[in-house]
Amino acid sequence: MIVRISQRTGQEGERPCADICLSKTASRENIATLFPIHHLADASSEGLAILYQDRIIEANRPLLSCLGTDLQNSLLLENLLPAALKVAPDNQYHSGQLMTLQDGAVPVQFRLAPLRRNDKDCLALAVTFLTPISAATAFQPPESATDLCSKQEFEKQLEGFFTNNTVPQPAGILLHVNINRFRTINERYGTRIANDLLGAIGQRLQTFLTEDCIVSRFGGDEFGIFCPFPYEHPAQATRWAQIMRDVFHTTLPVDGHRIHITASIGCCLLPFDTYRFETACHYAELALSEARRLQSPDWISFNPVMQADVQHRCEMEHDLHRALESNEFFLEFQPLICLKTNRVECVEALLRWQHPVRGVIAPNEFIPVAEDCNLIVPIGRWVLLEACAQASRLPPHIRIAVNISAVQFAHDDMYAAVIQTLFQTGLAAERLELELTESIFLDAVQRNLETMGKIRALGVKIVMDDFGIGFSSLNYLRSFPFDRIKIDRSFIRDMLNDPQAQSIVSAIMTLGHAMSMEVIAEGVETAAQLDMLRHTSCTTAQGFLMGRPAPLADLSACPGMTDTTALPRQSARISRDHLS
Repeated sequence: MIVRISQRTGQEGERPCADICLSKTASRENIATLFPIHHLADASSEGLAILYQDRIIEANRPLLSCLGTDLQNSLLLENLLPAALKVAPDNQYHSGQLMTLQDGAVPVQFRLAPLRRNDKDCLALAVTFLTPISAATAFQPPESATDLCSKQEFEKQLEGFFTNNTVPQPAGILLHVNINRFRTINERYGTRIANDLLGAIGQRLQTFLTEDCIVSRFGGDEFGIFCPFPYEHPAQATRWAQIMRDVFHTTLPVDGHRIHITASIGCCLLPFDTYRFETACHYAELALSEARRLQSPDWISFNPVMQADVQHRCEMEHDLHRALESNEFFLEFQPLICLKTNRVECVEALLRWQHPVRGVIAPNEFIPVAEDCNLIVPIGRWVLLEACAQASRLPPHIRIAVNISAVQFAHDDMYAAVIQTLFQTGLAAERLELELTESIFLDAVQRNLETMGKIRALGVKIVMDDFGIGFSSLNYLRSFPFDRIKIDRSFIRDMLNDPQAQSIVSAIMTLGHAMSMEVIAEGVETAAQLDMLRHTSCTTAQGFLMGRPAPLADLSACPGMTDTTALPRQSARISRDHLS
């Protein structure tokens, strides 16, 4: 390769710039030494290139495959994308035709941006293909992810690798990957586009991984990947997990849509974790389950503790089935006090489990297990029915608040459950409040909004719980007219000593007032906290200071619990017409 670097002086006031002349026969390997591009760019859904003096001097695989070349020679831009010579490097999308070396033309959108590389003024080129790259080019993506090997073939090849006598000690990393919220993608875009997305993911994997890697679509939205390579330390092996994270956390163009995907990833290292084929598959699946449970943005490596956790969760799941049959669940209630009248206006139902051996188990320990095994639906229905039945014996001005799990909301017909409960207990709809967290908006958003709207139309109040700790709470307030918002207890706990927490509480009060939503402060434990809240627009407080959770009968001494003088307007009851 002939490279001549000289300094030429620009016009007055301009900085000197380098002048590089590249021969047309310059090899790709040597050019790449001067202008390296990270190999992860090969996994991009876009065509990426580095330009110097109107030549493509380095490019990723999708672009090269489309052009039909391996870049043995540097390519003139005017022969490939002439429109790029007519636009400024403003990082804005422009339309053009990408000319392939097989005399084909592909409609694209492209953008150029200045790039300083190895002290040279270059340009970065990104090309988005507007239509799937067809037979007009040399690049032939598979039509679907089923072009990957099946789970049975994957396990057969993996088992063969383990039993290969030529490999003294098989080493590598086994990854199980699950696309997050794929059901939502399917519901939003339809089955065809969802399948095309799986095909794009399969092609993305095949494009990036080396030939000795084994890649499979297990079925649905789950993939298996095995990358064999020797390593001296486990940290060296996990680089493949990091690469897979980057491959699966991306935005892909599919049939005119740009679909953002993320994935849960579990991995097992061989032989560090195990040298047995069956055990490796089991460990990778355990790690994937843990990644799903934690909703981790990173991969999760197998840890022996996971095995013990699985045993514990299996035992708890068995005990939960028995608890439902044996009536081991019970409710306690915590009062919510109106700050204007200092009287109880609502009680929140809190689930407890009286385990025959372990005693009382708190819900934060068993609810996640119930959600995983879908027992949350019958448990949640029992809580709703029992809470409303007990509330129906309270004075009519006292409402009942019931927490609804996002998993229950997604898997149960909540509108039907509410109607049936109100009909069976005779409780007025206006006396029922459902407390939901913003996690309800993570899946099937439109469907959940419609269900919430139908329930609210009955007269039931909808409360956003734990307000302020999520990522998009304000956006959710715009999506649905909540009746009340409950400030997360962490802000109430810190507001006396943390000016920022105090400012947040004040801002939430102002926001609630502006949006005609009542504001509840939970976690009030000291008189000083309560006194500070009284000087805000907060309407209701809840916490140990006003009353600890207790059986309903033990709350009879609280102001307002036995008062029958302040009766509200009689509300309509749910009739049989609602059940039809």
